[in-house]
Amino acid sequence: MDKVKDSEKEKQEKLKALRREIEEKLEEQLPQEMLSERNRVAIESINTSEPLEPAKAKQILEALLFASSKPMTAAEIRKVMKSLKPNEIEKLAGELQSEYATNGRSFEIREIAGGWEVVTRKEFAPWLLKLEIQKKVKQATQSALETLAILAYKQPITKAEIEELRGVDVTGVLDTLVGRGLIKIVGKKEVPGRPFLYGTTDKFLEHFGLRSLADLPNMDEIRTLVENSVKREDLFQNPKIVPIAENRIENIEEAHDTAGNSQEN
Repeated sequence: MDKVKDSEKEKQEKLKALRREIEEKLEEQLPQEMLSERNRVAIESINTSEPLEPAKAKQILEALLFASSKPMTAAEIRKVMKSLKPNEIEKLAGELQSEYATNGRSFEIREIAGGWEVVTRKEFAPWLLKLEIQKKVKQATQSALETLAILAYKQPITKAEIEELRGVDVTGVLDTLVGRGLIKIVGKKEVPGRPFLYGTTDKFLEHFGLRSLADLPNMDEIRTLVENSVKREDLFQNPKIVPIAENRIENIEEAHDTAGNSQEN
């Protein structure tokens, strides 16, 4: 258990170091005038108890509702708009709702769970659903490829061992890969509970154009492919790419090293 905690702590430290490096690189790329004090964002000092003009109060309420990820109650709103009474907040929310309807906006304010929330109108649900499906397909494809890569290098391997490497549940991914004939159950591990062991199939080799598992690229080749597909200087323009790429390489590398040790033994 301590080893797992130490490993997680080490990963977090690596991510922090990457973020610091990214911030430094970004600052180096920005023009000097953008870094001057006069261009920094100034946070306005406000008095939350000060009376507000109706138009200003409506704008603030709108901003709060847009920024919130859940319905806001009158009590929560009054924490930053102390001069307003609950009935005044309700009146402003009603006015915003009428304005949205009059202007034909794609969103509206709804009273939900004792609070107010800005939501998309139901007639736009099919468009949002289309977008969400595309996101899920992409996520599922990436998840399947990562799981398949670990399994290919470390087979035979159990579901629990894959989850330990990936850090997420892979039940659905394994079911999908089995259903597509890319992997199969090749036995049971001789440990308490005798969990299933998974391995790749001939269809896996055929799908990826491999004669045998010996044709799988080694870690140096994988690292080269990643570096060629995403240039290092481009990584600093999108910080999210860095930890994802690092984690994927580490997971596959760990699986590859473990497989090599197993074969030597």
